[in-house]
Amino acid sequence: MSAKTINPTTWELLFEVPYITKEELEQKIQKASNAFNSWKNTSFEERWNLMKNLVNLMSERKEELAKLDTMEMWMLYTDAQWDVSKSMSNVLYFAENAPKMLESKRFEEWWIKWRIEYQPMWVLYCVAPWNYPVNQVLRSTIPNLMAWNVVMVKHASNVPQVAIALEKLFLDAWFPKWVYTNLLIPASFSEYIISHKVIVWTTITGWDKAWRTIWELAWKNLKPSVLELWWNDPFIALDTNDVEKTVKFALTWRLSNCWQKCNSSKRFIVIESIYDEFVKWFAEGMKNTVVWDPMETTTKIWPLAKEEAIADIDSMIKWSLELWAKLACGWKRIDRKWYFYEPTVVYDVKPWMPVFDEEVFWPVAAVIKAKDINDVISLANNSKYGLWCSIFWDNIEDMNYIASKVEVSNIWINKIVTSYPFLPYGWIKNTWYWKELWERWIKTFCNEKVIVEG
Repeated sequence: MSAKTINPTTWELLFEVPYITKEELEQKIQKASNAFNSWKNTSFEERWNLMKNLVNLMSERKEELAKLDTMEMWMLYTDAQWDVSKSMSNVLYFAENAPKMLESKRFEEWWIKWRIEYQPMWVLYCVAPWNYPVNQVLRSTIPNLMAWNVVMVKHASNVPQVAIALEKLFLDAWFPKWVYTNLLIPASFSEYIISHKVIVWTTITGWDKAWRTIWELAWKNLKPSVLELWWNDPFIALDTNDVEKTVKFALTWRLSNCWQKCNSSKRFIVIESIYDEFVKWFAEGMKNTVVWDPMETTTKIWPLAKEEAIADIDSMIKWSLELWAKLACGWKRIDRKWYFYEPTVVYDVKPWMPVFDEEVFWPVAAVIKAKDINDVISLANNSKYGLWCSIFWDNIEDMNYIASKVEVSNIWINKIVTSYPFLPYGWIKNTWYWKELWERWIKTFCNEKVIVEG
């Protein structure tokens, strides 16, 4: 068994590396455990200097890392450069702020004086997805390393060169060996890892089957886990004098990373006064989207990740149309090698249709008509998922009212959503099991020890 890189336009095998054996995995776990014994005693200054080395190397190798992103994930080259740049920002944020976030805190309640100290746990197992090969890994691992923990990372099997390059970055930045360990392993090895006494936490960003498996293994072994689950974010468009501008925002966010972005908008809830115009411009924009090679600057859509996605899309759209949704454009596989699919817009969507109820991680956008503000809120909340939401309107006061009623973690008003390390998000409905980023994220992986003073 092996991890592979395949050219999406030629089907050529570009790179292949075999998985390690279970015996080799055990050796790596033991070495990571030994590395923890010294890493947990490093100062913030030492770790800060190592993180600066890491960021400097990332800057030097930005083009190389971005090309690997494009080669393996098939991400647009310009987006891949952003993936690296944003990762550098996240590294610096936690490196700079960790001392303040993790400083000891003193309290006096009634007649008792006490303090909280934050201490590391041990070795953490991080399972990373393929859609942002650099950022998704570092967003999880850097806070852990700044909190003195040691990390072992299983990256997605279709991005092995990125996985290897990330581990090399840490080594070349003079991090002690085994503090960050890349694991080239099959998914079946996760049970062995999570059940191991050295592993105390696990995190995963992934599909339904993957995170359920990880959660069950963690639960069975009485170990905490952080799970990023499924999302189905609403984009709310209300009365405006510039519908075309609002549609441009909608197109930008739905097309971002070839639809394969967790916090991109999936359900477009549009007030009926601008609904017909919105659908017209939205479908027109989708039809004019260039679908081809991710290295080409004009490309906006590149191949999907797997063959099964084509059947999933066809089934989802067919079922929704049978339930009286309407097709504005798309619903067709493009006759080229690999898994190209036309950008698709389905409108007059209702809550009982698959394109409304499921996370659509493929080139499909669902447009829903709303009668009034209360209907907008009801439609936005009619989902088992809830993480991000964008609201576009000229009426700020009413937008704030909607923002207070929509059941999501983060809301952006007249802006398309994005993540920053200082903005916490997650832990709502079936979208996320825990909070991520900001101060709460780094403290998640610490022992919050209470010391009562005599």
